[in-house]
Amino acid sequence: MLMNFGEVLTVLALFWVFCSAKRDAELYCGACHVLVDEIDYAIRQIDPRKTIQVGSFRVDPKGNQKTWEIPYARSEVYLTELVETVCEKMNQYAQSTDPDTQKKSYVRTSSRNGETLSLSNISMNQDISKALRFACESIIEDFEDDMVKLFSKEGPKLHELQNSLCMETAELCSEPASEKQVTKPAAERAEAETTEAETTETEGTEPENTESEGTQPEATEAREDL
Repeated sequence: MLMNFGEVLTVLALFWVFCSAKRDAELYCGACHVLVDEIDYAIRQIDPRKTIQVGSFRVDPKGNQKTWEIPYARSEVYLTELVETVCEKMNQYAQSTDPDTQKKSYVRTSSRNGETLSLSNISMNQDISKALRFACESIIEDFEDDMVKLFSKEGPKLHELQNSLCMETAELCSEPASEKQVTKPAAERAEAETTEAETTETEGTEPENTESEGTQPEATEAREDL
């Protein structure tokens, strides 16, 4: 069945977007930063106490198995699944252009924790989302093993992970990523709020002790009168 003129234009437009994505260094660098951010965030949502058994399940002559437990969030099983689905998040991003430098970056259009986002100087359209996803999938196709290995280790901060993959391994970025505040998991935020509330309550009782101590001189004066 022959395509009509409108369908031909659509195909050509998509082809142009995909070809442009291959030539756009800012797009690929931005896509790399975004996917690292998304993977790092997803890992931090998993309960660190959750583990998975890995190793060889073969039984040796003594009847033993060489297995051990590792954090589930750092396991190859979970990381592989995460890497293969992370590009679906690209439709939650828009292109932001710095008014002074005209440098492009990509920002979320919806908050993860309900906070209000600043959406100034951004462009939102399907072409940008498709180009960002295409770049994301291309990066994963070339560096999936490197990504699984990178995220299997605990410790590095977000900007360090971005620099390791996007600048050193994939060589998609020419400048290091800037350190920014990372959104804490809900459980971690709740624990921090509880600790803060307990601290405030404890501090609030100190004036009562001071007041009690303040009554001691009166008692002393009364005894002296007697």
